[in-house]
This record gives sequence, C-alpha cells and structure tokens, in this order.
Amino acid sequence: MTFLDQWLERLRNARDELVANPRFQRWALKNPLTRPLARRGARAGLDLAAGFVYSQVLVACAQLKLFDILRDGPLGVDQLATKLALSEPATRRLLEAAASLGLAERRGAKYGLGLLGAAFAGNRAALAIVEHQPLLYADLADPVALLRQEKRGRLADYWPYSDGDAPEALSAQQIGPYSAFMAATQPMVAQEALDAYDISRHRRLLDVGGGEGVFLAAAAARAPNLQLALFDLPAVAARAKERFEQAGLLARADIYGGDFLNDALPEGADVATL
Repeated sequence: MTFLDQWLERLRNARDELVANPRFQRWALKNPLTRPLARRGARAGLDLAAGFVYSQVLVACAQLKLFDILRDGPLGVDQLATKLALSEPATRRLLEAAASLGLAERRGAKYGLGLLGAAFAGNRAALAIVEHQPLLYADLADPVALLRQEKRGRLADYWPYSDGDAPEALSAQQIGPYSAFMAATQPMVAQEALDAYDISRHRRLLDVGGGEGVFLAAAAARAPNLQLALFDLPAVAARAKERFEQAGLLARADIYGGDFLNDALPEGADVATL
C-alpha cells in the first residue's frame, strides 16, 4: 500500500468515526452550512429503510391493475374500491401511499395517475418485472439465511436452469413460467438494441439462448430479408416454434434445441446475439 493509499484510509476511518458520532449528527442538522447535506443523508437513509414498503405499494398497484383502471380517467375512492374489490379505507390507504410515490395523484375528490404511474401504465414489460418481484421478496424475507444457503430460494425453482445437471431435459412445464416472463420483458430491451444497431446489414442472425424468439421477431420486423436462427433448450425452442408459426416467420427461421454451455452452436450466421 502506497503512502497515498495509507493516508486515504486514515482519512476514511476518521470520517466514519465522525459521521457515526450521535453528537456530530445532531450538530450537522443544526448547523446551517451542513444542514442540507445532513437532511439529504437522513432522507436517503429513510428511503433505504422504507424501500421494501415502497416496492410493496408498487406491487399492490400492479397486481390490482390500478394503473390500467386509472388510465381511463380519475375516479373516486368509492368507485375504485368497487373495481379493486377492497374496502374504502383500504383503497384510500393504497391511493395515499401511491400518491406519495408519484404513482397516483389527488385530483380534487378523485384520484388519477401520477407521472410514474402513467409511465408504468404504458410499459407492459416493466409491469411484468414488478409482478415478478414477490418471488424475490420471499427469498429475501430472511437474507442472512439466504446468504448462508440455509434455505433454497423460490427463484431457483422459478429459474430451473440455474442448478440443473441436465437442463436440456427440462420439461415444458418446468421452463414455462420463466420463458413467459422473459418473453414479456424482452420487447423493452429488444427495441433499444435494434435502435442502436442496424441489424439489416446482416444476412442471418443467430440468437443464442433466444427464449421464445421475441428478439428475433423484433429483428425480423426491422429487416425483412434477415434469416433467423434460434438456439435454446429443447422445451424452450418448442415455445419459440409456436410463436414463429403464429407470427408467420417459420419460413425464415431455423430453430435448434440444445444446451449452449455444452453443445456446439449452429453454423451459418454472420451475426449472433446472446
């Protein structure tokens, strides 16, 4: 360790001791020069502690389809209670919590979409991610046990690829939930990637681990002459075949089943995505 590194380490240790001192914390909040910084730090700490509550409010809004309901216009608490199948007090609590986060907003005696709520209402991929979060939250209910590997996480069952000895043998039932989730969230990424790169300059695109073929379908729409190839586990590839058939893309696509960690990749593509 250099002299500069040693000096910085001593400086950081001194800073930590100072900030951890309750007397300094009280002084920082009273001092006009340090008060804004202290308040920002206090707010950041509060947001960190309350983050789970914020995310649960968002999950409740997504599961109850609140954003879809309010997309048609503001409604009163009594009307929303009926549509959400909640009591009026519970509905008001949810709306007040959502309003505090910018997901909803008060409009006189009614509630409408907030700025963030409107953004979620128009993004089905983002809502799919939100609705998927309870699986992660269940795993994080006891984070220490999870870190010590004292319990198996629910996400491991949802994503059976993670620890299977023979992933190519997974059934359609096993891969179904995760494949559907990836298909729902892929459009958000696919359009950004295709906006950033002109895929039409290529002849044949191979998507390795291509899931149900959502990215390839988006690429096909951008490049009418592009030939498509998808490589994924057999059960996943079967779902991709169904999607391509429904989209009228089977004539342009070759679909391969296999494990890309162990099997050779299909040849003939001049560009590949993973």
